[in-house]
Amino acid sequence: MTGQRLIGAIAILVAGCSGPSPETHSMQSPTTETFDVEEPPAEMPSPAATGPKIAYSYSVTYAFDRRTVAQVQGQQLDLCRRLGPARCLIVRSSLNTPGPDDHVVHDEAVLMVDARQAEALTRRFDAIAEAGDARRASRQVEAEDVTRQVIDTEARVRAKQALAERLLAIIRSGNGKVGDLVEAERAYATTNEELEAAKAQRAELAQRVAMSKLTIAYAFNDTPGGNSPVMASIEAAGATLSTSVAALVTFVVAALPWIVVAGLMLFGLRRVARRRGWRWPWRRGERSAG
Repeated sequence: MTGQRLIGAIAILVAGCSGPSPETHSMQSPTTETFDVEEPPAEMPSPAATGPKIAYSYSVTYAFDRRTVAQVQGQQLDLCRRLGPARCLIVRSSLNTPGPDDHVVHDEAVLMVDARQAEALTRRFDAIAEAGDARRASRQVEAEDVTRQVIDTEARVRAKQALAERLLAIIRSGNGKVGDLVEAERAYATTNEELEAAKAQRAELAQRVAMSKLTIAYAFNDTPGGNSPVMASIEAAGATLSTSVAALVTFVVAALPWIVVAGLMLFGLRRVARRRGWRWPWRRGERSAG
């Protein structure tokens, strides 16, 4: 009878874990007050506080006419480092040194910044760019509401935590057959894995809400006349003409062997016609007309 009760308790606990509400788990699970259970470790405050949870991401593009990308990017990344990883973290950055023949270069930096200071930090980056003879070409802000994901994840963490505690209490009680206790240990291990996965997802959501992604693009362009519409049109016309000439050259080169073959064939036909006394149709017409 004791083994049957233990199996029934495990079945109720596992079935209750898949329910939609953690309150239902508490009502259906057997009490564990008579067991010697260690208190769960203290955890960080839950991110599922009242109010919406919004994850922001920013994208900024700076346009450069002079070769000051390295200077501006270096100052911005240095400011991020001085703020510390809790407020600004460099995820990745790229810097290409343009050669004498390179007129267009694109670089990038991806940062994670404190969501509460993202706007102020973006303005400081704008000031650094303006001091380096650059201008802000574009700016985008995206917001994603992750409130429902945060609430669902927090409920899953609480449910898995409660189930793990109750399974551990059953295992420590030692009541039941060995096979039943082994089954309870397996259920406890599976629940712990699911609990760790839920905690990892909760931490990821909390990170997305607390830290905003800031993508900075550096566009360098010192092409002559790059900022003049007239010069840009002239350069576009020149590029079109060059493309057309290149296509013509390609056609001539491709057709030249066939032109040579056709000429040789025509020359051979004329010689054969002269030897056999053939008259060309158009010449016959000319004589008739005469």
